[in-house]
Formats: sequence, structure tokens, C-alpha cells
Amino acid sequence: MKIDEYKKLEKRINNQNFNEGYKTINLVLVTLSWFGHFASIFLAYFMLSKILSGAMTDNQVAVFISSIVILSGIELLKRDIFDKFSIQFLKLKSIQKVLPLFLLSILIIGISFYSSISGAKEFASKEKEFETNKELIVTQYTDSINKITDSVFVAKDFEIKNLKDKLDIKDKEQTDIEAMQPLTRQQRQRVADLKTERSTLRTDIEKIESYKTSYKEENDKKIKQKENELSSKTDEKKKDNSKNTVMFVIVSTLIELTILAGVYFNEYYKFRSYREFRDKLEKDPNFQKYLLYEQILQVIYPEDAKMNQKIPSNKAITDMCKVNDLIVLNKDIVDFLKVVSNLGIIKMSGSLKYINKQRDLSFEILRRHFGVE
Repeated sequence: MKIDEYKKLEKRINNQNFNEGYKTINLVLVTLSWFGHFASIFLAYFMLSKILSGAMTDNQVAVFISSIVILSGIELLKRDIFDKFSIQFLKLKSIQKVLPLFLLSILIIGISFYSSISGAKEFASKEKEFETNKELIVTQYTDSINKITDSVFVAKDFEIKNLKDKLDIKDKEQTDIEAMQPLTRQQRQRVADLKTERSTLRTDIEKIESYKTSYKEENDKKIKQKENELSSKTDEKKKDNSKNTVMFVIVSTLIELTILAGVYFNEYYKFRSYREFRDKLEKDPNFQKYLLYEQILQVIYPEDAKMNQKIPSNKAITDMCKVNDLIVLNKDIVDFLKVVSNLGIIKMSGSLKYINKQRDLSFEILRRHFGVE
């Protein structure tokens, strides 16, 4: 390992503060929290739009706009209220002292969470679609079978009609023959033949009727089997869909938690970064000296000061500082003048001192000198 690499590692391990170490995590969480808001709006839309559609059935554009506006308002309100709660909680370290904000946050979060969960279930649930598709397929299959059955029955009914017409003719012929008394041997034979033929015709009609019945029962059985088959497949799809619905609910829950985590961590990140930096400055003598010199510079360098303007004497500067509630020693003034003189902020000619830089530039030079960002 080279010395440069060692120094980099040492700085990263020992000198990295919270602000630098967790900047990326904070950025990612904040980004995810905003993405979570959009995802929450997307999921909740399916629930709210369904409700609004009942009141505005003929205006889907109004439903869309109203849903987006309402849900966006809820999400922004949730973020802002929870953000304020997070700040106050971090400052006061007590739920009781921020109880109104806490309860209001819970209420808004609950409304948003319920909307997202309901929307997720509505979005993921396909049970109605599965049932509709099943009914449609069963109806189409039934219609197809019934058309075939009807065409077969038409042909069979035509056969029955022909057989019945023949039977009527046989009945009439038998009646006419039997009306002739006494019957000859040939007529009696004909009556016997007609009875046999009529019996055969009735048997043929019964066979066709029986065929129609069995054909209808067979087709009804096919329809029932098809319906059972589709019901079984639909039930399997419902089970799979139920798992998807649960996953969407879990995802919706994670989205809400991500939003809250992003908002809270962002405030925690800023609060802790501020506190660490403040503690560091309070313990840093170099920074304390910068604060003192900046305040003295503000006293001797008013807003309306001009280039080459004469600066008061040391005693006058000390008195001016006291007037501005800044207590300084003569040594502080002497050290201050040495520093600003070396920096070129003022120039000295004998015992006289003059302004040598523009006001804004003077403060910038002083800040750079002490390494204050």
C-alpha cells in the first residue's frame, strides 16, 4: 500500500463525518420517497376513480383529473405534516410535546395507506375478469353446441313428420278397408300388413325421439363438463391472483414505509449534520477567531464605506465594538489589524489605516484565510 492510499483510507475511516458518510444514503432515500408518492398515487387511483366514476359516469376526464388532484394533495399534505413532526420530534425528543402533529400525521398516513392498499387490491384483483371470461366461454360453447343440436333436431323432426304422415296414410287406409264389411281374404291380409307397417312406423318414431333425447343429454353433459373444466381453471387462476394481490398489498405497505423513512431520515440527516457541525465549530478555536474577526470587520467596514476610507484608531474601534455589544481586548484589535493588513484588506501608512478592498471581497478573503466554507 502506498502512503497516499493510506492517507485516503485514514481520512475516510477517521475523519469522515455524518454529513459526508450518509449523503448518498440520504439522497437515495429522498429519491425513493418521492418515487413512493407517485407509486402511492398510482395505486390509490384505482380505488378513488372507481368511487368517483359512480358519481360522474359520463365524464372520465373529470374523474381522472379529480382523482389525481385529490391524491396529490393528500400525498403532499402527508409529506409536509410528517416532515414537521420529524423536525419537532428530533428537537424536543418527546412524542407528548408534538402529540397534535403526531396524531394528525397518523390520520393522514392512515388515509393514504388505506387508499393505496385498496387501490392495490383493486388493481391486482382479476376475479371479476376471470368470472366474466369463464361465463363468456361457456356461453359461446353452449351456443355452438345448441346450433349443432338445432340443426340435427331439424333433420330428425323432418324425419318424424314424414313418418307420421305415412302413419296417418296407413291409419286412413286401414279405416277405409275395415269399413267395408264383410272383408275379403285379400283385404284382411292388407289390414294385417297395415298394422305391421304402422307398428314399424311408431317404432321408428320412438327411436328418433329417443335419439333426440339421448343426443340432448349428451350435449348437456358436454356443456356441464366444459363448465366444470373452466371453473376448475378459473379457481386456479383465482388462487394465483390471490397471491398476487397479497404481494401488491405488501408492496404498497413497503411504499408507504419508504416514504416515511425517506422523510424522517432526511430530517434526521440535516439535524445531525447541523448538530455535529455546530459542536465542531464551538470547539474549534480557529473558527471562534474567525467569528470574532468577522464581527470586528463588520464594525469598521459599514455598508456605505468606500475604498481608501480612513479606519478609526484602535481605541475607537474598541469603543465601536462595545457599542455593538462586542467585547474585545486591545490585543484582539492589534491581532485583527495584523491579519487583515497581511491579507491586503486594509493598507497602512504610518499610523494611519485605510480600506483597501471592496466590502464583499474583504469578507470572502477573511473566510478563505480561516478555511471556513
